[in-house]
Amino acid sequence: MGMFQHPHLIRGIVRTPQGAFVVSRGLVELPDELGESLGWRPAESADDTPPTASRSLPISCGPEHRAS
Repeated sequence: MGMFQHPHLIRGIVRTPQGAFVVSRGLVELPDELGESLGWRPAESADDTPPTASRSLPISCGPEHRAS
């Protein structure tokens, strides 16, 4: 079993014919043969920091407009 970087999921469950696997912080622990056959990058070659979906937004984008 190896750790692989899922191409786009951060959290959830991946269901395959070989079983269901939990995705946590973009990483999935599954058999090496399955991860390679799906084309996923091994976690060792992935960046040290997992991708995140959060982005910083400015607090204020200008004067507030109120609907009358």
